[in-house]
Amino acid sequence: MSQKRRLLIVSGSFPEIRCGISGHVKIIAEGAVQTGEYEVSVFTSDDPAVDTRIAQGYTVYPRMRQWRATKAYSICREILSLSPDVVHIQNPTLKYAGKRSITMSVVGPLLKMLAPKVRLVVMQHDIAIGDPLFRWRYYPLFAAADAVIVSNARDEQAVRDQGISQSKIYRAPVSSHFSLHRASAEQKERSRQALGIPADAVCAVHFGFIHPERNVDVILRAMAFLRKDVPGIYGVILGGTFAGAENYGEQCRALAKKLGLKDRVTWTGFASPVQIADGLSAADVFVSLPQRGADLRNTSILSGILAHLPVVTARNRRYYLDSELESLGCHCVGPRDYRAVADAIHTCLTSPPSPEELARRAALLDPEKIWAKHITVNHRAYRGEASY
Repeated sequence: MSQKRRLLIVSGSFPEIRCGISGHVKIIAEGAVQTGEYEVSVFTSDDPAVDTRIAQGYTVYPRMRQWRATKAYSICREILSLSPDVVHIQNPTLKYAGKRSITMSVVGPLLKMLAPKVRLVVMQHDIAIGDPLFRWRYYPLFAAADAVIVSNARDEQAVRDQGISQSKIYRAPVSSHFSLHRASAEQKERSRQALGIPADAVCAVHFGFIHPERNVDVILRAMAFLRKDVPGIYGVILGGTFAGAENYGEQCRALAKKLGLKDRVTWTGFASPVQIADGLSAADVFVSLPQRGADLRNTSILSGILAHLPVVTARNRRYYLDSELESLGCHCVGPRDYRAVADAIHTCLTSPPSPEELARRAALLDPEKIWAKHITVNHRAYRGEASY
């Protein structure tokens, strides 16, 4: 029997760090184990939130305290100490975002210089929402990589626009990694009781961090604007305040009170898996307004579609657009236009898609099928097989 190749997944986030990438890393590690071809390890942050006990069939090394670019040599040294044949980098993650988002653009080229035989695979998220000039900070990483994986059309276009050969770009779609309730009237009633939502309310749910870039204040203004036409409007803000955005979170709560919505909004804070399932099941419409526009990598929007909800989300023409969202029936509006948001919510409530249509959309994002395809594409990238 041939010896298994050593696959090392490098990610600043791993469960239970509060980052959308955390669950993704767990899924790809488990998927790689299931192929039977790899000895799988995860190299991640030295953070008390990391739960190594959840790893089944692979090993987690929570070693890095700092992910600064100035630590690139230390990061590479730690990576190479594990003797990988393939290194899969998740970029960016919560631990190296913002000012630290250049970290992997130093680590990748340095790693290839130190160990040219190691196959370097990069899973790139959210390049399409970077400012046009700032996107180029990732070019050194893409140029050094043997393969670049993206999850959606607009990220793929953004990578191609940096002159990266199509032959090393792979598209691996993603789905939600949350466990949701099966859609039914009975489950909606149970979920509303669990969250204290009136049975006769017309419920809009936001799922995600409370952060200025998520425009929760705009959702509140849209709800207030709707009250004259939809007096039963009720909101669920399903998620906690992003670290560093505490002032914005307080402003949103104060705004809800000022707009007369104090008793019309449920704030769950950081939600448990059961609260997430209940919040989505209790709703009539899903609303998420990323400032830089949405795409089919946004876990919260994917969860809304999978929960059989009509979706109102954002389009921002300053950035790449994702036509796939609109093909799934999502209503895309300007992220700061509360009147347009209100109109879109009203349309979803007064002319909702049929249950059959909502089920059809959800089936296109079936997590079991989508994640299986994702793992297959990753596998091709690890082996250097054709991307298309």
